[in-house]
Amino acid sequence: MKTYDFNSFLLKNNIRVFTLDDATRILAKDKHYSAIFLARDKWIKKTIRGIYCTPEASIYEIATSIISPSYVSLISALRFYNLTEQIPNIVYVVSKKQHKWIELNGTRIEFLKVKPEIMYGYAKVDDAFVADPEKAVVDMLYLGRFEEYALEAIESGKLNYEKLARYAELSGGKKIMQIIQKTLLEVAKQAKSKARF
Repeated sequence: MKTYDFNSFLLKNNIRVFTLDDATRILAKDKHYSAIFLARDKWIKKTIRGIYCTPEASIYEIATSIISPSYVSLISALRFYNLTEQIPNIVYVVSKKQHKWIELNGTRIEFLKVKPEIMYGYAKVDDAFVADPEKAVVDMLYLGRFEEYALEAIESGKLNYEKLARYAELSGGKKIMQIIQKTLLEVAKQAKSKARF
């Protein structure tokens, strides 16, 4: 198989991130041959050892393919959903496994290890695993990172508050529930005072 045929196969099958094992299956060759083949393919980029991508792959898709299961969360997920004007230069990935941060095309991907029971509230969106906005907020409060942006997101009125409360309860944090309830009470007070005028 020539590089053109290999790249056409990837495009045709919508494969943007793949492993060396995937390439050996596609090429029907051993790992050594496949690694040399991929190194010569100018269209393919190596992200980290054993993981490759095409130029069409998003940083989120690449980030969540490094460890499985994992998902983009915190301020990175809020940015993904346009729920913050902040443009983080770090993609935060939540996983139950530890992994050293990596840099890819000028963007740092940072992995945050959590307990297995915290791995919920995310779905595949545009070929990347991303936390629901409500779960991103709960993760921010749970991990104690970007709390001011979490509160901003709660105050925005764009979140599902029932889902937010359920996720907070699932995370087992009374402190998280208290912060969310306090913020929601403030939002309700502001809404009442606006309604008076």
